Amino acid sequence: MRRGIAIWTLGWAFAWMAHAQVEMAWSLANSRTVLMEPVKAVVRISNYTGEALDLSPSGNARLEFDVEDRPTSFVKKTGRPLVRFPIIIPPNETRDVEVDLLDAYEITHGQSYMLTPMMEFDGMRFFGKRLALEVQPGLELFRRDYGVKSSGDSRCVTLRLIHRGRRDHLFFRMDNSARGSCLGVYDLGRVIRYLPPSVEQDASGRFHVFHQTGPDRFVHSRFDYNGRPAGVTFYVGGIGSIRMVRSEEGDVQVVGGNAYEEDPDHPGMFVAPALAPSHPYNVNLGELPPKGRNTDPRGKRKK
Repeated sequence: MRRGIAIWTLGWAFAWMAHAQVEMAWSLANSRTVLMEPVKAVVRISNYTGEALDLSPSGNARLEFDVEDRPTSFVKKTGRPLVRFPIIIPPNETRDVEVDLLDAYEITHGQSYMLTPMMEFDGMRFFGKRLALEVQPGLELFRRDYGVKSSGDSRCVTLRLIHRGRRDHLFFRMDNSARGSCLGVYDLGRVIRYLPPSVEQDASGRFHVFHQTGPDRFVHSRFDYNGRPAGVTFYVGGIGSIRMVRSEEGDVQVVGGNAYEEDPDHPGMFVAPALAPSHPYNVNLGELPPKGRNTDPRGKRKK
């Protein structure tokens, strides 16, 4: 009995010492993601060891995650490092470490995962809290194949939708269909289910996505043939007039709307274009004042 109590007390003391030496708090950028979307997280590490923590590949500390696809079953690593840049945490200081779990772990199925950060230092392991990640395949709204698979350079483009943060989000995904590899998944932002999203490819090989984000708000996104973002433009317009068109020469553009403009006083910020008033005429009720002379608010002529 006494021996059991002593072992329990000793274990509790070591756990307290470990917690006191290194503290980790972390959060996921999104607890619900679409399949193959980057799983980004920020781990806040506080160093109370009295020594500098070096998280580089040859350093004295190593940050990893336990990624469970089911209880006591862990997914494989990809072989790529979780911490891609050297990070030094001096004694009694705190650093935020940004990581992409999809890059380091094979999170390749639509299901729920349990994630726990772990840092190893001086023969001890320090753990953070355990969080859940929900990966969904998403509702497929669009799919089209481009190119010939035998060329080894064909593409499959899909648009997918999931609901998170109380809003529907539209995602662009590009795959090399010949090799069976995903080239990228990007969140295009909010989408409302009124005007169906559309996809076009221009003569240079770039892909254009046009979708609606609000009653009179639209977004035109571009991606190159390797799935990298190539630009985005925001528009104001009406459902009956704004649209994305492809010319006979292969150029793709948005017509019937007004693009947001960059604020010259605040680079990087965009402002909505000025629109014509809905009623470009006088809508005041009642008789118009006599011409030629002003009247006061009570209708009497001013002398």
